[in-house]
Amino acid sequence: MNRNFVIITIVLTLASVGFYSFYKINRRHNVRLMEVSTKKIVEKAKECVWDDVCTEDTITLGYLIEKGYLKEEVNPITKKYYSHESYVEKESYTFHEV
Repeated sequence: MNRNFVIITIVLTLASVGFYSFYKINRRHNVRLMEVSTKKIVEKAKECVWDDVCTEDTITLGYLIEKGYLKEEVNPITKKYYSHESYVEKESYTFHEV
């Protein structure tokens, strides 16, 4: 009986550590995927501003696509296209998904 208890305890401990590690690694990976995706959109918005094409305070994804700075962008987590109403604030260059 004691031996079974020890084995079960070891298995449960290893399983909980394994699941927690997998969760942290997967979460960090998703955060990095989103960073890459948003940085690409923000860089194209900056390029549009530097070319004096985008003069508004907010630059929508639809406007960047229309002007040829971007193609349709996909959210790497959900695998769905970003809304054309999503925008980048010109003042702080932060991306806001709608």
